[in-house]
Amino acid sequence: MARPAGQGEHTKKRIAMRAKVLFEQKGYSAATMDEIREAAGASKGSIYYHFKGKDELFLYILELTMLDWIDKWAAISAPLGTATDKLYALADHFASDFQNPLMKAAEEFGGSETADPAVHERLLELTRVHYPIFRQLLEDGMESGEFERMDVGELMYIVLGLMGGLGVAYYELGAEQIAALYRRSIDILLRGIRGVGADG
Repeated sequence: MARPAGQGEHTKKRIAMRAKVLFEQKGYSAATMDEIREAAGASKGSIYYHFKGKDELFLYILELTMLDWIDKWAAISAPLGTATDKLYALADHFASDFQNPLMKAAEEFGGSETADPAVHERLLELTRVHYPIFRQLLEDGMESGEFERMDVGELMYIVLGLMGGLGVAYYELGAEQIAALYRRSIDILLRGIRGVGADG
């Protein structure tokens, strides 16, 4: 019997959201598929109908999390008028990720050697999803004269490296300190890329 339209995706998301809570509580490796099945209230057949294995399930959760991050960014950035304001807001948004309880499981998953090459490639694709946000922000800043004109691709990687590299502070600093550190990094970055049309 055919599944009603939309029911399959609803079930898939419900399984993923129940599994997400388990991953947040136990980590990636410690959470078993039997525990996920029990938490989701789903049959083994239903779980494996939607996901080939735990790695595919976790990738789907990461994808939903990334899409949520992008949606939140769209709402945050919409009222902001300048690329500079958006750059500070993006740093704040990036820093807030360290409060995401899924982060530890995601780090564990990312460092796992058990995943096949296709899983690793999909993980890399997910890390690139937010690249266009950075690129567009920097292009807009150059167009408005807020930022110096330079190779936008290179600058995108520099800013991404700055944001990602500051993640080491997660292990030593609290949330407020991390947020302040990210904003300070933008202060310093702007000294090097501020254009002639920028205020101040």
